[in-house]
Amino acid sequence: MSAPAASFLFVRTVLTRDWRFLAVTMASCMVAATVATFQFSVYNSFRAASAVVPRALAADYWVKASSVECFDFPAPFPEDYGPALARYLPEATMRRVVFGFAPWRSPTGRRGNVAVVGVEALGISPTGFVANRSDLARLDIAPGSTQPLASIGDTTLMLDHTVDVLPTYLGAPYVLVDLETARRLLRMDPASVAFLAVFLDQPTTTDFAARAARAAAHFPDVTITSAADFSQSSIAYWQNKTGAGLAIGLAAALALLLMILLLTNGVLRFIQRYYPDLLSLLGHGADNRDIARIVTGVATAIAVATLAGTALVTPLLVLVFRPILPWARFSPGDLLAPLLGVGLALLAASLAARRAIAGFGPDAVFRS
Repeated sequence: MSAPAASFLFVRTVLTRDWRFLAVTMASCMVAATVATFQFSVYNSFRAASAVVPRALAADYWVKASSVECFDFPAPFPEDYGPALARYLPEATMRRVVFGFAPWRSPTGRRGNVAVVGVEALGISPTGFVANRSDLARLDIAPGSTQPLASIGDTTLMLDHTVDVLPTYLGAPYVLVDLETARRLLRMDPASVAFLAVFLDQPTTTDFAARAARAAAHFPDVTITSAADFSQSSIAYWQNKTGAGLAIGLAAALALLLMILLLTNGVLRFIQRYYPDLLSLLGHGADNRDIARIVTGVATAIAVATLAGTALVTPLLVLVFRPILPWARFSPGDLLAPLLGVGLALLAASLAARRAIAGFGPDAVFRS
C-alpha cells in the first residue's frame, strides 16, 4: 500500500471510529463560524440598507449639494440647476427628488414618523403612498388589508402598493410618494429639490469625470456624482457616524479568530491523543511527510464539516431573526467570511502541527 493510501486509511479510521472526539471540535468550530458568518451577513446588510433608496431608484448619477454626504441628510437647492446642468449630460433624463421626515398617523390612530421620499414621474397617485412590506407592522398596517388610509402630516393618503426594496434600520420607515405630494407634506419650497436623479439614455458615459469637473467649476454649490460613489458615501456616513457597522464587523472578525484558535487547538489535541499511534507508524517505516498528510486530512475534515454546517445554519439563523432585523439578508457572498477563516485556520493549524511533528524524530521512536 502506498504512503498516501495508508495516510488516507488512517484518517478514515479516525473519522469512523473516533468521531465523538472530533465532533466536539467540529461543533465548536461550526458555532464560531456560524456566528462570524451571521455577523458578516448583518454587516453587509447594514451597508446595503445605508444606501437603500439610491439603489432602489437605480439612477446612473446624482446631483446633490456639494456638502451632502448621505441621502438621508440632504441640503435642498433650486431645481433650476437641472436645466443648467443638462448641457453636461445631454443624453440624460433628470428626475427631481425630495426627502424629509414627517409625522405619521396610522389607520388605527397610532402616531409616529416616516421618512418621505418624493420622486418625479414614479407613477404613484397624488393621493397614494408606497411602503416596504417589512415595515407594515411598524406603520400599523395589517398585511392584506384593502386600501388602508393613513395620514402623513395633515394629509390623508391611501396605500398604493408595497415593495421589498426599501428595508431600513432607521427609526422612521421610508414611504414613497409623488413629488408634488411630498413637497406639500414636507412644506418645502416648490422650486427646491433635495436631489436630481440622472438616468442615461445611452449605456455608458466614458468622460463622466471630465464633465463633472467642468460642471463643478461653473456650479460649485452642487456636485454630480456617480450612483456607486453616492451609495458608498452614504454607507461611509452611517458606518462612521454611528459606529454600528464597525462594531458588527469587529464582532465577525473576533468570531473568526475564535474559530481559528479552536481548529488549531483541535488539531493539536488530535496529535496528542494519537501520539503513540503516530510514533508507531514512524517505527514501521513512515516518515514526517506521512504524518503531515494524516494531520492535514483530519484538519481538512474538520474544516469541511465547519463550512457545510455554517452554510446550512446561517440562512436559517438570518430567517429566525428577520422579525428583529427586517433589513438583514443572507447572500452566498456572505460565505466568504468562513471561507477566509477556514483558510487561515488551516494555515495556522498546519504551522502548529509542523512544530509538533518536528518532535517525531528517531530518538522519540526509540524511546517509545
